[in-house]
Amino acid sequence: MTMEDAGRGMGRPFRCLLAILLMSMATVSGQTEIRPTIVFYTGTDSGFARMLASLVEQADGIDSDVMVVAKPDALALATALPQTECIIVYGSNAAEVGSLVEPLTAFFESGGGLVGLREVCYEPSVGNLATRVFPACANVSAQQYPPGQKRARNYTEVQTTEIASGLPERFQLVSMGIYFRGDSAGKYLEVSEAEYSVAYADEATGAPIVLTCESEAGGRSVALPGIWVVSNSRVDAYYGNLVLDENFVQLFTNAVRWAAKGSTHFSEASRDFRNKLDDARSKQERLRDEAERARRKGNANRLLLLSGMWAAGLLACGVVIRKLILVPIEVEA
Repeated sequence: MTMEDAGRGMGRPFRCLLAILLMSMATVSGQTEIRPTIVFYTGTDSGFARMLASLVEQADGIDSDVMVVAKPDALALATALPQTECIIVYGSNAAEVGSLVEPLTAFFESGGGLVGLREVCYEPSVGNLATRVFPACANVSAQQYPPGQKRARNYTEVQTTEIASGLPERFQLVSMGIYFRGDSAGKYLEVSEAEYSVAYADEATGAPIVLTCESEAGGRSVALPGIWVVSNSRVDAYYGNLVLDENFVQLFTNAVRWAAKGSTHFSEASRDFRNKLDDARSKQERLRDEAERARRKGNANRLLLLSGMWAAGLLACGVVIRKLILVPIEVEA
């Protein structure tokens, strides 16, 4: 069940609260243990995200919890939670990713892991998110498919990286097109000043279609501007066909594994969270001890008060007996 399913028909504040409760459930049930979580976002069409999530759940070497969200506010919330280890973002238009620029940039710069596909690598939609976090620096989206030709791109290895582990030097993946930095004629322009590494380039244009980047705080990102698929199952570039491709499965899980493994956001945030939780528990224990001491002291004070009142009562009785009973008897005697 996704957060979208759970929150359908509910207001935005309630969905945000639901997100906090769902993502914090493991923390509450596990005391101070915080499970790392990989969050998937695909805007209004969460079908692709569920397929990608299934790939990660079945992948070797990835032992994180998985969550699928379909609302920008839920994803923005996830960037602030300590258990978020890695975020995968796929957007098909600017409306789905435009509001995520600030939270995703902050997450990356604080050490978070990110994998971005399609629109999130496109500068007109997300501005500096496409130049700093997912540095494809793309300002052009190109299809370039003659009629009747299979919609696919040839991935050619540029340098050996962990992302390319288990993959051939050249392979095809279905795609409606790619995103890259281009001139007014749509020809690829190399961006030499960007700080990134290129694992694979598009054979036809030379444009990078698998890029990696790291932040000073330890954040890692993988940009996949060549993954452009659709929800129409009758089209060859249907995302259901893509996730059945063994090369894509290997490429994608390698990317998630690499980005998540280097994430310092989870380790730092969870350590800070545990420290705060331990500190809160210590304060709770001290307050409990102080309350117990106060209770005991209060009981002792009440006992002294009762003893004093009892003694005063005896004294008063003695006075009454002396004045009203014994004295008259002595006079008569």
